[in-house]
Amino acid sequence: MLRPVVVTGVGVVSARLVGDGQALRRFLAAPPAASPRHVVDGAVLAGLIDGAEARRTSRVSQLALAATRLALADARLDDAGAAGFILGTEHGDLHSTIEFADGYLRTGPTGLSPLLFPNTVMNTMAAATTIAVQARQLSLTLNVRTVGGELAIARAARAVASGRLEVALAGGVDQHDPLVAEILGELGAGFEVRGEGATVLVLESLEHARARGASPVGEILGAAWRGLPTRPHGVGRRVDSTAITAALQEAGLEGDVIAWVYTSASGDRARDAWEEALLERALGPQRLTLASLAPLLGQHAGLGALRVATAMWTAASGLLVQPVWGGKAADDRTTALVPVAPGPGLVHGVARGGTHVALVVGGPP
Repeated sequence: MLRPVVVTGVGVVSARLVGDGQALRRFLAAPPAASPRHVVDGAVLAGLIDGAEARRTSRVSQLALAATRLALADARLDDAGAAGFILGTEHGDLHSTIEFADGYLRTGPTGLSPLLFPNTVMNTMAAATTIAVQARQLSLTLNVRTVGGELAIARAARAVASGRLEVALAGGVDQHDPLVAEILGELGAGFEVRGEGATVLVLESLEHARARGASPVGEILGAAWRGLPTRPHGVGRRVDSTAITAALQEAGLEGDVIAWVYTSASGDRARDAWEEALLERALGPQRLTLASLAPLLGQHAGLGALRVATAMWTAASGLLVQPVWGGKAADDRTTALVPVAPGPGLVHGVARGGTHVALVVGGPP
């Protein structure tokens, strides 16, 4: 038997939104037009991290730590000792890795920095954050393109639902690096709207949340992840989605209940078209309302977790945040609130290479 899983806290650090669940709800109720700039202001981040932590940790770790603290405060969870931590990332601390390698290339072994070296491993963000907030249960880092954040939420939801954890901190983080963005463009991702930031959610079993008097903001009704056949970094032809089917079965729902979806569309045209085909095959093309948050905040791993939090707000409010692609310039993009049927919706993502995630999300139980 799987236990009900709820979200009790939200923490977001991004270019256009920094705050807890209440700040997110205000932002969604009056979303701004999409912007071409998606980099977190350094002064804002400095205000969330104390001096000692700033000296010890890299920028991407600071993003993860700041979002986690905001989420814990939002959940009113003072003791994180019983919590596990699952974090998704596309690139990890690649910025520090590049700096570390450049030091050697410039001056040889004497240029290797012992301060940078710990940041060259992929789990440095999770390690720094769990130490800082004293989360003592499992720690897992998921390195995957495009869907790292929603995959982390799905894995955390399963850990709580199965009884492996009572509390899980989960989300995603990435830092914008100009060199990485340039290389991604050369590899074919030049049309993607890139950004940076972190989003962390506090997930609990419903029983645990009620026992401590917490107020859930939404519920994970079903979660599944699968792999679709395709070449590495490629877009596949198969459009039969076992992940959507499994997530709906876990939620006890039929596909015709789902009328709206937050997708992982990011401006990668071939991958975005593949995702639409997957959704149309699974849920039907005529009645779906699709939305992506990438034009508003830029694609990064934290955006997947933010989609889940936004879907909970939509399930409760009946309003879907739909940035509009296009316009003569990047800053011509607009954002609309589209009325949809209140109730469960889908958060969906598919990455080049075939990693495929689906979460059925509802409002407060």
